[in-house]
Amino acid sequence: MGKRILDTDSRYWLAGFLDVQSGRGLALCAGERDAVGVRTDFHAEDVIVERYRVKRAIGRGGMGVVYLVEDLQEHRELALKTLLPQYAANGFAVRRFIREVNAVRRLRHPAIVKVYDARRVGSLIFYTMDYIQGKSLRKWLSQRGKLGLNSTVRIMALLADALEHAHQYTIHRDLSPENVMVLPDGTIRLLDFGLAKLSDNEGGFTQVGISLGKLQYNAPEQRANAADVDQRADIYSMGVMFYEMLSGQLPEPEEPLTQLVPELPPEADDFVEKAMAPLREHRFADARAFRVALMELYALSKQAPEERAKSSRTTQRRASWASRVWAWARGRLPGRRRGKRACGPAART
Repeated sequence: MGKRILDTDSRYWLAGFLDVQSGRGLALCAGERDAVGVRTDFHAEDVIVERYRVKRAIGRGGMGVVYLVEDLQEHRELALKTLLPQYAANGFAVRRFIREVNAVRRLRHPAIVKVYDARRVGSLIFYTMDYIQGKSLRKWLSQRGKLGLNSTVRIMALLADALEHAHQYTIHRDLSPENVMVLPDGTIRLLDFGLAKLSDNEGGFTQVGISLGKLQYNAPEQRANAADVDQRADIYSMGVMFYEMLSGQLPEPEEPLTQLVPELPPEADDFVEKAMAPLREHRFADARAFRVALMELYALSKQAPEERAKSSRTTQRRASWASRVWAWARGRLPGRRRGKRACGPAART
C-alpha cells in the first residue's frame, strides 16, 4: 500500500518523528490521512494497522496505554505504546510522545529498549518496542523492602553503563525504580524516555518553570526549571535510587545512609553526598565517573576496617576490585562475554 507524507499541520506536531526503519519522515498509508473515528482502545485479538494482533494490555499511564502484541509480519512479540485519544490534539502531549521515540531510536545498547515502528493513523499515535519480561525495580523493592549491596551495585553499574551511552545523545530526566526493569537473568532494561532532553537539539520543548519527572528523584535545578538540565541531573537521580535501594526509603537530610545501613563503609555517605550534591558542579561529572566511584566503594566494602587505614594497600585493592567488579557486571549484559561470578557481587541480595 502506498504512503504519503503527513499534511503540514500534522508535520508541525510530528517534527523530527522519523520512521525508524527507513529514516524518512513519518508517513500514513494512503487514505488514512483523513481517517475519523479510528479506534484507539483495543482488546484481545484486535489487529492494529493490519499488522499487530493485540494479546492484552500490560500497562497504563497518565498519557498512554501499552499492549502486548504479536507482529504478524515478523512473528514476534512486541510492546505497542499508544497515546490516549484525549491527548492526540494536545501539542505538548504529542511532542512529549514523539520525544520518547526520537530519544530511543538512535540508542544502541543492550540495556535500553529498542524501537521498531512508529506511526500516526488519524487520531491513533503509537510505536512498537521490545517486550521486556521482568519486574520493575519498584516491584522488586516493594517485595523485598530493600536490597543488599551486591544487588544494588550490580543494578546501578549496569544502569550507569546504559546512561553513559545514552548521554551521548539524550538526557533521561525521569530516572526512577519505575523505569528500570529487572530481568530473570539479572540484566536490566532502561525504559520511558518520554521526558528526555535531546542533547543536540532541545527545540524549546520544555516550558520554563515546569518541572518534569517524579519530584523525589529530580535534581534541584530540574525542579526549578526542567529545561536547564544536563547529564548531571540523571546522576542526582541515580544517587537517590542508590540510597533508596539500600535503605528502603527515600533520602532524608538528617539520616546518612550508614545510619540506616551500618554495615556499609563510611565512604558510602561520601558517595551519596557527591551524587546528590545540591550544586551540579559538585556531583560526579558523568555516568562513567559515577560507575567508577561505585565500584571503588564496593571494593572498600570488602575490606576490613584496618585495611582501609593503610592507604597504599587500599588504593591497590580499589583498582583491583573495581576492574574485577566491572568485568563481572559487563558480562551480565547480552552479547557480552560473561566474567566469573566470583569476581563480583553475588546474585543474591
